[in-house]
Amino acid sequence: DACDAGTYADTEGSASCTSCGAGSYASSEGSTACTDCPAGYHSSSTGASSCAACDSGYYSGSGEASCTKCSGGEYSGVNATTCQLCPVGRTSPTGASECDACDAGTYADTEGSASCTSCSAGTFLNATGQAACNECPPGRAQSSTGQSACSECEAGKYSRGGNTECSQCSAGHFQSMKGQTNCSSCAAGRIASSTGSSSCTICDTGTFAAAGSASCSKCDSGRWSNETNGAQNCSLAPKGTYTRVGASEPVPCDIGYYTDTVGASEQMPCSALDSLLTTLEKGSTTCDACLSGHFIEYDDEGLYHL
Repeated sequence: DACDAGTYADTEGSASCTSCGAGSYASSEGSTACTDCPAGYHSSSTGASSCAACDSGYYSGSGEASCTKCSGGEYSGVNATTCQLCPVGRTSPTGASECDACDAGTYADTEGSASCTSCSAGTFLNATGQAACNECPPGRAQSSTGQSACSECEAGKYSRGGNTECSQCSAGHFQSMKGQTNCSSCAAGRIASSTGSSSCTICDTGTFAAAGSASCSKCDSGRWSNETNGAQNCSLAPKGTYTRVGASEPVPCDIGYYTDTVGASEQMPCSALDSLLTTLEKGSTTCDACLSGHFIEYDDEGLYHL
């Protein structure tokens, strides 16, 4: 009798037929040999009359009893003889029939990646299926990994790009707007005493500040300022006046006192020049002789013209 499909007899006078081994088949009766399953197909049992195609996500070479699962980062269709690498921007688990695009905030920069990598802090990615992340643009920052956007810097802060945090404006500087790349110096007569300032403070009268200052300085003795919008420097006290430290206006000399130079820090007594000299009014720059019929009386406070 002829051997059934799936069996064979390879010698004359055989008493029985032999089943085809796993990975091979005989499709017709009376076969004298079995044929290996072609690549992409398999037969898992003996006595097969045909081979089954490998499912998607699997592959095989010729004569295989089973199909092999594609590794992570690979994929295949049905009856595949090999698995293909996932392209950049896409990944797969084992046994995949296709590759999945990396989510926003993640990437795959090489072919055959089994998983996506999160964008590092200071970078972002707002599209799927990408091979690289983008640096945060100037004026923005991102402190977390795997993000699809960067956060705008607040007022009082700035960034130059690719930053994990926005930097605070240094003392003496400010930034009034969001999303900026630098800070501005406080104008003369104004200060920012702390870091991260969004505005500058006007110096009080009697003080001054150069541009970019963190604090106001008191006017030296002999100088004064009364700028309501902040002074860059202090003015010299004019003749006939004097000032002490931190003065907002010059003080006229008392009767019996004078100053004959600008920038005086003390009023000078006329008596130091001559006991018969005085002044006739406040704010004098010189001393005068006592008028006929008058005399000068001294006390602890100064000189009086009587």
